[in-house]
Amino acid sequence: MDFISVFLYDVGIFFYSVVAKIASLNNQKAKLFIDGRKNIFDAISAKLKNDTHPKIWFHCASLGEFEQARPIIESIKATHPQYKVIVTFFSPSGYEVRKKYDQADYIFYLPLDTKSNAQKLISLFNPSTVFFVKYEFWFHYLTQLHQQKIPTYLISANFRTNQLFFKWYGSFFKKLLQYFEIIFTQNEESKKLLNEIGINHVIVSKDSRFDRVYTTIKNVQSLPIIEQFKHKNLLIIAGSSYTPEENLINNFLLQTSQKIKIIIAPHEIDSAHIKTIEHTFANFKTILYSNANTSNVIDKQVLIIDNIGLLSSIYQYGDIALIGGGFAKKGLHNMLEAAAFGMPILFGPNNHDKFPEANQMIKYGVAFTVYNNNLEFNHLMDEFISNTEKRNKISSLSKKFITENIGSTEIILSTIKF
Repeated sequence: MDFISVFLYDVGIFFYSVVAKIASLNNQKAKLFIDGRKNIFDAISAKLKNDTHPKIWFHCASLGEFEQARPIIESIKATHPQYKVIVTFFSPSGYEVRKKYDQADYIFYLPLDTKSNAQKLISLFNPSTVFFVKYEFWFHYLTQLHQQKIPTYLISANFRTNQLFFKWYGSFFKKLLQYFEIIFTQNEESKKLLNEIGINHVIVSKDSRFDRVYTTIKNVQSLPIIEQFKHKNLLIIAGSSYTPEENLINNFLLQTSQKIKIIIAPHEIDSAHIKTIEHTFANFKTILYSNANTSNVIDKQVLIIDNIGLLSSIYQYGDIALIGGGFAKKGLHNMLEAAAFGMPILFGPNNHDKFPEANQMIKYGVAFTVYNNNLEFNHLMDEFISNTEKRNKISSLSKKFITENIGSTEIILSTIKF
């Protein structure tokens, strides 16, 4: 790597840290990002002190990537109990939700990617094997792992033509792809793109989240409050929703005569957003999950989930799902959990290229793009609510779609020798 590229990269990391510190003064997520990394090496050193077990390190950017790592982690813990598993997160959205995940022996924030941080962290972890998930390409961490000959794998990777690797000016990042022992991609398209730039240590293993959701439906927990809330009504679930999805559903409720129940499980559960949701649905009887019991939910029409961790189990009660993030810049949230329970999936039009399963599900006939247009959304909802035969057909197709795509964990772990 040339000196100028590395210098510019380091400058970028430095300014990122400065911006995060400034943002932390009035942004809770940025504050968690900064506070979570204070004295991080002292914390890691104290926790790993005297632990001589061989270790496997998984790095995930956030919660979605963690769900891709999870079936691999749990399979390793079941079949190779001699290893301790370390999980790191870049984002508070992942760390704060999964910091008590019991299948990992250690969970930390990832220190920012500087040469000294990378050297120090790898020395403390001393991993025998490393897994990065989907989009993680940190220059100093990958360089140090490569130089120290520590086998490093990229799993559930998804590549697109607009990424830097495939641009004439992307040689700096393209070199990082050589540092992975094997790149496991979600699809053939990603493999083909890599092959075209001379990256041939690639295996198509599909997306490991399919394995995760398949396990979820086999071990789903019952939720008596949700059962009582739904009762005999049709239930629409807004999963990981933002304001656009919530507004669409509210508008639909205002114009429909259908007898339906609504669950809003927002992506952000801070008090300000919860109050906004309550205000949005002010024309209907609403209740927060934290205030709900099996007696007081029966006459309510809108149930607002103000905690984290229940959504994957809530989907078992749903008839139609609207998945959040499709109207935002960053992209869609997990739609596979809803599909696993066999219901029509709706989401906004943005960033489908970042999430191959979105386009796959549209082609399969189980997912549908909606625009921020009340008339279009209302028409789709009326059709799904009134057409039981269509919902049943989509339900069968959704479950088939999931089962046809499981097997990533087996492909990955049968290839890697520990």
